[in-house]
Amino acid sequence: MAILKRFADDRGGNFGIMTALIMVPLLLAGGSVLDVSTAYTQRTNMQGIADAAALAGGAVYDGTNSAAAIAKAEAFLKGYKAKLPTGATYSVTMTGQNVNVSIEGKSANSVMQLAGISNIDVGVTSQAIAPLKPKTINFTPTQAQGWYWKKVTIRVVRPNSTKEETIGTVTYQPVTRDDGGQGTMTVSPSGVLNLGKYTKLVLQMDIKNDSCPTGERLYLSGSNVYCYKTDLAQYAKYDLTLRTDNPDTSHYLFVEGKQLPKGVTSPLDDILICGKTSNHAWEDGGGFSRQDFFYTVATTCAPDGEFVRLTK
Repeated sequence: MAILKRFADDRGGNFGIMTALIMVPLLLAGGSVLDVSTAYTQRTNMQGIADAAALAGGAVYDGTNSAAAIAKAEAFLKGYKAKLPTGATYSVTMTGQNVNVSIEGKSANSVMQLAGISNIDVGVTSQAIAPLKPKTINFTPTQAQGWYWKKVTIRVVRPNSTKEETIGTVTYQPVTRDDGGQGTMTVSPSGVLNLGKYTKLVLQMDIKNDSCPTGERLYLSGSNVYCYKTDLAQYAKYDLTLRTDNPDTSHYLFVEGKQLPKGVTSPLDDILICGKTSNHAWEDGGGFSRQDFFYTVATTCAPDGEFVRLTK
């Protein structure tokens, strides 16, 4: 009994025994941090690949080619398959204008497998949207008035270009100065305009104060307006040019009866209403209480890959 008592009371080897007992969980805990860190890195990499794939699909979507958008995203994922965890799976779907990408995989553990946990599940999702952009417009002048001759042009800038292209023109020619000025409008071309691919869309109004176009001067007979050719330099230029993207003149335009604020850039594709017909009125500079050029614009829109962005 005395021998057993002395053995039980002896503390000399307890530290070594306790250290041995807790070493395994300590190693597992430290190793789990390493494995979790590896899984986090894998997930971050997967998220970047999913985001890039969703953007790639959205960049080719035009509103009608869902299959092509899905195929583009899948091709991107296939190209980066070696960067994904071994055995990872992915899927691409579309809902409306949204390209949805999901990737599921497993991050292999190096230490936690000693505790029977061989891997950590990692998964990511991404979604990209191709926003709506005006694709066709039916620009219909309804009324023009005033003493000033006016030319309104619809202008676009094509991709990889800085040159503006005129795709539609409306001219107003005063014929009488009665009732504050009345005249005729000429539209070319009429009907629906297909905008095609563009990076910028604006309206421009050029104004000549003497009621006649450039290169001509005014002759009044009573209240009737007549124009005749002249070589005088003073009649060869416009007196005022208004543009919907010029913050100095943005307030000359009224949309649905509301005057736009001064000092803002208002490109036309920001003030068109997709799928609807909106009413615009444009003042030519004589006074804001009585606008001078009225038109309706019916707009159809479709997604455009140029403005694709991630939504989640």
